[in-house]
Amino acid sequence: MASTWLGIAAMAALLVWLLGIGKRQDNRASPEDDVDTPIDKDELEAAEREIRDDPDAKAAADAVDSDADDWGPGSGHSPLPGVR
Repeated sequence: MASTWLGIAAMAALLVWLLGIGKRQDNRASPEDDVDTPIDKDELEAAEREIRDDPDAKAAADAVDSDADDWGPGSGHSPLPGVR
């Protein structure tokens, strides 16, 4: 009888461990989560001007060699091989 309860306790401990119950929450904000910092419009305009004046810059549609390589958003292709 004691081994039954020991087994149940072991399975419960394993379940708690697998589900991560009691795991410490990481509440650090990522840089992309920062919505409070105002946009530096001068820096943004300078970056856009730099890209506009770059002779090697190309359109996003021209960034890949073929349509088969383009699997990004809006391309209609799946990122998984063989899946449409």
